[in-house]
Amino acid sequence: MPYIGNNLRSNNAYKTVDDVSSSFNGSTTTFALTVGGSAPVPFPKYETQLIISVGGVVQEPGTGFTLSGTNIVFGSAPASGESFFGVILAAADYLNAGGTFPDGTNTVPSITFSDDTDTGLFRSGSGLISISSNGTKIATFPTSQGSSGQVLSTDGAGVLSYVDQSGGGSTGGGTNKVIFENDTQIKVDYTLGTTFGSTCNGGSFGPITINADVTLTIPSGSVYTVV
Repeated sequence: MPYIGNNLRSNNAYKTVDDVSSSFNGSTTTFALTVGGSAPVPFPKYETQLIISVGGVVQEPGTGFTLSGTNIVFGSAPASGESFFGVILAAADYLNAGGTFPDGTNTVPSITFSDDTDTGLFRSGSGLISISSNGTKIATFPTSQGSSGQVLSTDGAGVLSYVDQSGGGSTGGGTNKVIFENDTQIKVDYTLGTTFGSTCNGGSFGPITINADVTLTIPSGSVYTVV
């Protein structure tokens, strides 16, 4: 009979906590919990997601030790010379309902992948979700839903926003895309070439009205045609 249940985890999904026994002095109770010199991402949410041993004695979660921020806090100060080992269980990186993750950064995303730990999602600001690829932020999503028909546009630095679709292709009934449409009024200031990115020509189907206090700028070398 085949195995039935959650996907089996590979042994590299278990994480060995860095040894902090060299800092045991009989008075200090709080130590940074790190793996490979950095706080693990995601950081364990519950003490029961770890096995911690001090002096050869496994510590009871919540009593022998607790988690505070990215630190482990022992119920009593380990004595100098006592041994230590710790393991973060493989299931600790599962996304649990109601669970929380650290904000993360572009180089250490809060939601990432076993074999590509600098690629994933992270919180880049209040209400902002960003995507990182190989340690570089490539996109930050807007905080609003935009309007019907709008598309996402980048500012060239990975910041996305909803904008009205421009440069339009043809439209029509079903797959019969043969009609080009445009507004009949220029309602906001516009400089020809802004969307194209350089000196260019542009055109509209007329008649076209330019609203009062609105300026259409046609740079030298550009041509605007109304047909």
